[in-house]
Amino acid sequence: MATAEIITIGTELLLGAITDTNAQYLAAILNKEGFDVYRVTTVGDNCARIAQVMKEAMQRSALVITTGGLGPTIDDPTREAAAAAFNVPLVFQKELWTQIEDRFRELGRKPTENNERQAYLPENAIGVRNLVGTAPAFYIQQDASFLCCLPGVPSEMHFLMENEIIPFIHRSFKTQAILVTTVVHTIGIGESQIDQLIGHLEKLENPTVGLAAHAGSVDIRITAKARDRQTAKELISPILEEINNLVGQFVYGYDDTTLVNAVCDELVRKGYSQISFNQQNLSFLSKLFADVMIKIHTSYAENKLKNRYNMEGTKFLTINAAAKDVKKTRELTLTIDDEKLKATESHKFLNSLDDFEEWVITRTMGFIFKYINQKG
Repeated sequence: MATAEIITIGTELLLGAITDTNAQYLAAILNKEGFDVYRVTTVGDNCARIAQVMKEAMQRSALVITTGGLGPTIDDPTREAAAAAFNVPLVFQKELWTQIEDRFRELGRKPTENNERQAYLPENAIGVRNLVGTAPAFYIQQDASFLCCLPGVPSEMHFLMENEIIPFIHRSFKTQAILVTTVVHTIGIGESQIDQLIGHLEKLENPTVGLAAHAGSVDIRITAKARDRQTAKELISPILEEINNLVGQFVYGYDDTTLVNAVCDELVRKGYSQISFNQQNLSFLSKLFADVMIKIHTSYAENKLKNRYNMEGTKFLTINAAAKDVKKTRELTLTIDDEKLKATESHKFLNSLDDFEEWVITRTMGFIFKYINQKG
């Protein structure tokens, strides 16, 4: 499997002024195309540092993709850095300049003098016309490795990646492998507990198994490499079965399943048609609870009409969620009452307040999911 690296360029990324969505997008699409993405590097607008990062990446990987630094200003140094990395001069490309002028004309504007900088490329580079922006992209081949430099504007980068670079990759690489991933979503069990149960699987080379902890939940990711999707799924299947055997009681869904949807589906499946939600000091839960109740009532009515689950009578559930400050921490108390049995849980929140709402929603939905599954 061919290897790839991603370099995102821009001091604003290092300052935290903007979120780097380009790296996430490129990693996903390169994995889909069968590349092993070995490294993602972020570097500021410094020509020497960018050139050094480019040279190092080209020595390690078959494909290196950069984003950013292709604008017309002095602090857009990617072209100069690429020229320095390959020890070649920048050369004015009249055809590119004509394309830039045409693009400005389409936009009803005139290029400024500094826009001409965008028509200069390293001597060994092949220009790639940008049909949705003004900054041309380019690529350079060195032996069996390629450097592809794309604009940092996400919409332009996406367009060029999908319409120019991916076809180029298909012509230049024979990856002969794809990656397929299955994500197992769990609730009510910690990352360290899961690690104790499936740690032996995390040592596998293909498929690989990894954990990702979130606010109150943990995902188990299984990724297989194979020549085709079916073979990859066959590699994943026995690992998925073993994981379900070991932690199945905590699994609420797979891949695109959300915890809220899983709880709603389970409540309907178990015959709960009347749900009462109450909150104290957690006003953000009100809309969520309202949406959940609408979905449950609608689904229950539809399924009862079809007699899909042979439901007899109705079941009632009252859910209370309350928060209070306790010595600079926040405590969440959850109770469930179904007229026959009452259950209570308390949790202390010690993390950043930025995560509080997500944590409360996850804890609340997880508590409901655990309760109705324990009841059978």
